Amino acid sequence: MKRFNDDFKSKLYETIEDIENNSLVEIVSIIKSQSGLYRDISLWVASISLFSVSSWMMFSRIVFSVWLIWLIPILTFIIVYLLTEIVKPWKHLFVKKKRMKRNVEIYGRAIFQKGGIRFTNERIGVLFYLSFFEKQVLILPDRGAFTAVPDEEWQKMNERFLTVFYGKNPADAFISELKKCKEIFAKYILPVENDINELPDDLEVNF
Repeated sequence: MKRFNDDFKSKLYETIEDIENNSLVEIVSIIKSQSGLYRDISLWVASISLFSVSSWMMFSRIVFSVWLIWLIPILTFIIVYLLTEIVKPWKHLFVKKKRMKRNVEIYGRAIFQKGGIRFTNERIGVLFYLSFFEKQVLILPDRGAFTAVPDEEWQKMNERFLTVFYGKNPADAFISELKKCKEIFAKYILPVENDINELPDDLEVNF
């Protein structure tokens, strides 16, 4: 998340402004570190580690004192739990992709509703929701935007944004892919005179 700094925000808002100046579309982009805590995963990994260490000590030829038999498994549980919570790539290995995708969609749709993105006059709000831990970008268009842009364009857009996390710099890749949307929105959601920006580009949604 280090690359998603103030410089990134400036570039993001400039990109969104440029797109909206050439189209009636209203874009909101929100980046979150993760869409779920997944603490049960940390507990599960730590419990397996505790059981493994306890089993090894029980059947080992090494003679342990009673207090070590009690202390070592507990320390193992605590250390593994904390490491799994802190080292995100490690935790990511144990979370099912289906669960991560579901959490991203639930969180994204909640932002769409609670953030009022669905309340634009022409129903042309589009949410670009990036969830870093899950390595997913969810694109949620309102009804007006969804019907104005052909299905194949939305499909291509989703496929392109899936590649954001596979480069060295996800922040720049996200901006680059967002810029490519300018021509699409300008073509299918035509601008109008005296268009009012109905949605803040720096929308904050609290839960």
